[in-house]
Amino acid sequence: MPALLINDVTLLDATGRDPAPHSSVLCESGRIARIGAAGSIAAADGGRVVDGGGRTLMPGLTDAHVHFGITAHSDNDPPESLLSYALKVIDNIRIALDEGFTTVRDAGRLDTAFAAAVESGEIAGPRILPSGSFLSQTGGHGDQRSRWSDDAPAIVPGLIAQTEICDGVDAVRRAARTQIRRGATQVKLMASGGIMSPSDPIDSQQFSVEEMAAAVREAHAYGRYVMAHCYTAEAMTNALDAGVRSLEHGSFMTEAVARRMVEAEAYLVPTVVIMEILARASGIPEFSRKKLDRVRAALADAVAIARAAGVRIGSGSDLLGPRQRRRASEIAELAKHIGAMEAIVAATRTNAELFRMEDRIGTVEEGKDADLILVNGNPADDPGVLVQAANIQLVVKGGVVMKDVLASR
Repeated sequence: MPALLINDVTLLDATGRDPAPHSSVLCESGRIARIGAAGSIAAADGGRVVDGGGRTLMPGLTDAHVHFGITAHSDNDPPESLLSYALKVIDNIRIALDEGFTTVRDAGRLDTAFAAAVESGEIAGPRILPSGSFLSQTGGHGDQRSRWSDDAPAIVPGLIAQTEICDGVDAVRRAARTQIRRGATQVKLMASGGIMSPSDPIDSQQFSVEEMAAAVREAHAYGRYVMAHCYTAEAMTNALDAGVRSLEHGSFMTEAVARRMVEAEAYLVPTVVIMEILARASGIPEFSRKKLDRVRAALADAVAIARAAGVRIGSGSDLLGPRQRRRASEIAELAKHIGAMEAIVAATRTNAELFRMEDRIGTVEEGKDADLILVNGNPADDPGVLVQAANIQLVVKGGVVMKDVLASR
């Protein structure tokens, strides 16, 4: 691939340092080769030079909680054709790249074939760390069956990764092995009740510690880890007892749980913006609305408790259904709780650490993958500029230019 020199930018490297104006970054062979003052780096023969014009250059954004594969408002929506479903998933993937996301972690119900298609170049999108089907107990969060149906959700390997319903240690172990066999980079399970599922109160504790520990053991055996949906302190405690590494939502956080998370070096992905989106949405069932109101009211305190204790806070949007645009709204919303720079670091460096990819992505440093975005405005002052795709002028993934608004001017 040709070399790329991005000249005269304000460098926001996401290491925690203040943005550095009048900087240049040289990318060669898919990596960041050199960083220096504007004008101090010579362009490579045959390479391209981009005039950054003082815009902000920063790491490609990451999202630790995506649901590209959930395309409908709810599982009660009229069924769609397989072709329509696939096209919607591909559209979700492409939109994320256009909005500046270069790496995302799937939080369940995206078939691993889509991640493989991105990796091979068949689909233009962020690299995807897939979970495949998420694991749910009978009647748990993710079990969307009506109370009069015992039919398991249809799983179509290579296209549709529905919920894997499993009960007991052996069944959970088998389900975890199945997701790993299909290419999951982590295993997702449901440790508590949820907002959108019909049969589980938000306070319900789901999967025993022994069941979750079986999934953790299988994940560890393959160099992977487990992420768990959990709202309550009891569910979070159970997940930590089982060895879960990434806790999703965590809205009823306590100081005791936060201390446990720090000791375990676990991560919290609080998924802030989806609560605001659902609160404004029409057509939300009444059973979901009541649960949503409780969770939303507790979320600010949860983030504050976790932050005060020193919990590692990642950034994940949890966008689902047709609401999969303006993904960086999660960063802007999280910034209201932890500040702009911390929210940006959460969506870059901290997520990279959570993904175990900190040696490759998450910061703009020499030797790392050239995952970069060029932004109109200064996200360190106003992270809201990241929300508009039009402000993302250039997207580079692994040294390859994936979006270039400047070239058309």
